Amino acid sequence: MEIKLPDVVSIGIYNSNLAVKNRVITKNRKTTMFEIEIPIEKGGVSYINTDKMAIEQDMIICAKPGQIRHTKLPFKCYYIHFIVTDGTLYDNLMYIPNYVKTNKREKYYEIFQNLCKYYDSAIDADKIILHSLILELIHTLIKDSKKQTLHGKIKSNNYKAIEDTIKYIKENLTADLSLETIAHRAGFSPIHFHNVFKASTGKTLREYVEEQRIKKAANMLITTDYTLTEIAYECGFSSQSYFSYAFKHKMNKTPREYAKEVYERFEE
Repeated sequence: MEIKLPDVVSIGIYNSNLAVKNRVITKNRKTTMFEIEIPIEKGGVSYINTDKMAIEQDMIICAKPGQIRHTKLPFKCYYIHFIVTDGTLYDNLMYIPNYVKTNKREKYYEIFQNLCKYYDSAIDADKIILHSLILELIHTLIKDSKKQTLHGKIKSNNYKAIEDTIKYIKENLTADLSLETIAHRAGFSPIHFHNVFKASTGKTLREYVEEQRIKKAANMLITTDYTLTEIAYECGFSSQSYFSYAFKHKMNKTPREYAKEVYERFEE
């Protein structure tokens, strides 16, 4: 999976009291890039297309290219504007809601403060730190947005059960992760659990479990000297032959081809 780094246009602090004095609302404008902002103070209202949200400090605004936005003032925020037109980051960013609630406000503040610190540096090492911070920001925002989407799709009393199940799966890939066993563990009937889990993740339990096993296997292929049989066992596959079949079906290459490709890229 190739990650195309964003082309940063600007990073900083926006304060409407300084930028647009004597105005109560900004003009409509069409965005041409991604604009991620976290309010420093509450107050005002943000409008993006037909969405609107009262500005609070526990929200992240994620405007996307081509949207129409304006803001009822006052508005003070940290911001980053950047361009990315395709690839994994673009796809993930386009699925983020315009407004994301977060309980990690201090974490976002810390990221933005460091973004401001390293943005104007001409030192190459600082540019590496800058891009790592941008990726951390996007990663944190994607996680928060997925959690918000999950909350919206299923009842609150079901949310905790699905969240616990996902954590259990990731930590117990060699366990019995059949629908009947996992549904019983969550306190649901198999049919109800199947429906709730698929509505939450977009995948069946079997698809999700196999995806997690393959992710772990892919990591082990390049970080350990385990044999394919040992990796299959450690990741919960029933046999080495089925592991190789499932891996190729998902990754479009055999485990050995995948490891060889990664090593060759690293050597280059």
